[in-house]
Amino acid sequence: MTTEVHVPTFFETVLHPYVERRTYLALLYALLGLPLGIFYFVFIVTGLSLGLGLLVTLAGIPVLVLTLAGCRGLARLERTLAASLLDAPMPRVESGLEEGLLWRRLVSQLRSATVWRELAYLLIRFATGVAGFSIAVSVIAGGVYYGLVQPFIVAIAPSAGQQFGSWRVNSVGRALLLVPPGLVLLALAPTIINIQGRLERSLAGAFLARIPRADFRRAIARSLARGETDAFGLLADLELYFGRGPHLTPVKLEASLLALEDLDLVVVERSGSRDRYSLSAKAQRALGRS
Repeated sequence: MTTEVHVPTFFETVLHPYVERRTYLALLYALLGLPLGIFYFVFIVTGLSLGLGLLVTLAGIPVLVLTLAGCRGLARLERTLAASLLDAPMPRVESGLEEGLLWRRLVSQLRSATVWRELAYLLIRFATGVAGFSIAVSVIAGGVYYGLVQPFIVAIAPSAGQQFGSWRVNSVGRALLLVPPGLVLLALAPTIINIQGRLERSLAGAFLARIPRADFRRAIARSLARGETDAFGLLADLELYFGRGPHLTPVKLEASLLALEDLDLVVVERSGSRDRYSLSAKAQRALGRS
């Protein structure tokens, strides 16, 4: 029995990214990075500066609350963009907004690790958005100009050629020397954009794809409220609720179940190879009051 080794063709390795849908979605994400990143930066810096400056007069409290609430909304927008354009697995999580007085809402937001991660990501998005936009535009524009357009421009107007130090492209012959590097850059442009998209996908996942511990435990309690089940059944229910992805792992589920067991909220029946879990009387009373 012989095994044939498939050698990728030139089209598969270099030109195939041009016909892939993900390339153009990653390009759209990169192009949106500049205006969105600038807006995020201006919104956060203006809101926090104004809120902190007016905090002495207490007028800064509503400004800070609105700024942090706006950041939560912008983070939800980024989750949607990352999921739809970069195919990043994002969990479905609740807003977690505290009800009541403005001061209570502000304290709740400041104590939330999720809020700080979202705020940090929006600020980082400014830097990555500018860099991503610049790289995407540079590789495409540079490849098209040097590989396809410049020889015709120099043939019509020699004075319009590029200047590289003391060497000036003022003739068609010199312009043709830049055609091969320009075509190589143009051929590699989709690969560069896709690599950039994967990096952005990982960054968005690291900051925005975490499930808050309280939401995770509440979801476990809601699942167990329907009846006793094992870890496989719990994981299936949580996948239906949050969605599949690296944010939901058996290790995280096991750690949460152990913590809930220590708090006397979950009862474990260990029999055979599978443990079965159910809500304790204490947890049932708490759910009945909520």
